[in-house]
Amino acid sequence: MSKVQFRLVKEHGNARVGELTLNGVTLQTPVFMPVGTKATIKWLILDMLRDPRYIGDLPEIKLILANTFHLYLRPGEDLIERAWWLHRFENRDGLILTDSWWFQVFSLGWNNTLQGDSFEQGHIDWDKHSVGMKVTDEGVAFRSPHDGSKHFFSPEGTVDIQCALGSDIMMMLDVCSSAWASKQVYLRDMNRTHAWAERQYHHHQWKYDKVRWVLFPIVQWGTDLTLRQKSIDALSPFAPDWIAVWWVSVGEELELKRSVLAFCGPKLPAHTPRYAMGIWTPEDILYSISEWFDMFDCVLSTRLWRHWVAFGDSDTVSSREALSSFSDNTTSMELWWWKTKLRNARYKEDFGPLHKYCPCYTCQNFSRAYLNHLVKEKEMLAGTLLSLHNIVYLHWMLEERKKDMLAK
Repeated sequence: MSKVQFRLVKEHGNARVGELTLNGVTLQTPVFMPVGTKATIKWLILDMLRDPRYIGDLPEIKLILANTFHLYLRPGEDLIERAWWLHRFENRDGLILTDSWWFQVFSLGWNNTLQGDSFEQGHIDWDKHSVGMKVTDEGVAFRSPHDGSKHFFSPEGTVDIQCALGSDIMMMLDVCSSAWASKQVYLRDMNRTHAWAERQYHHHQWKYDKVRWVLFPIVQWGTDLTLRQKSIDALSPFAPDWIAVWWVSVGEELELKRSVLAFCGPKLPAHTPRYAMGIWTPEDILYSISEWFDMFDCVLSTRLWRHWVAFGDSDTVSSREALSSFSDNTTSMELWWWKTKLRNARYKEDFGPLHKYCPCYTCQNFSRAYLNHLVKEKEMLAGTLLSLHNIVYLHWMLEERKKDMLAK
């Protein structure tokens, strides 16, 4: 019997509202999960995500992410286990998901290792990779980007590390293939990942009833829909609770990306949450909802502020124009899509909020003119106010979307 309780509250077209319960915590889907890579969300105190002073009258944000790779390296899973796991370590109520670490390692050497012909073929010179990664059927050897020390992750080892971290939801070790990989490389990576999934499942299953955490595989393989189907078929026996979909790698065209969601969504079990990893723009989230998906995450909602960008009044596109392509997402909300580039001179004397309907502390208390001043002066407060806004904006948008669906 699955430890994850999930029931459908309302369906509208391909979109749906659900209720998820795990380890005594209940939340409503669709839901966006903020990313706290190193047991914190940059620039924020985690209590802000449940405090009405900062999120308005919205439900508290009950599910966040942390990263297995980074926490393994520093401060180490043993220390976190001695601190009574991540929840106590970061003083966090609610649910914590530890994500698959592969993409973080893979991306560390992205710009230096995928060049020219090797880039087109998806071949990586791991000796030149910034973490010196070596991938075999037994697992992954790599060097720490902090001090160059050598490490090895086996499929079973990553399960043990996440158990020591004490997260509620653990993602399986997999291989994230390059968007430009050849079919041969895709097949090799897929077969390796499926073999790893079986090993991780059996390693975890013997203690499944004794622990709080659950373990999910991840469907991969780019925009090749035939391989996506093979991956769904191969991984489903190892997904008693639910199965996630890694959207794509980096660089694919938008239409191809969305074809993956449209293909995979209805093929996943209807009685479990459908998790699309790495999706973060308002447009893509709403599209994903219209293709059966319930859960989303990406670090870019908080990373955007480093480029002085916030969700809000777009320079070119209104929400009504953006929504016109989502037949299942017609809504009465007046949204204006990302992105507000706050360094622009046009905001120097703009005394309106980032978004007139967003209930976040930033929008309720500060003008674009003030935020323009903060980002130009590179004040740390800009990071706090913009990170808070971007997270709450997506949370608010999904709450409004759910209200719209429930009213129909």
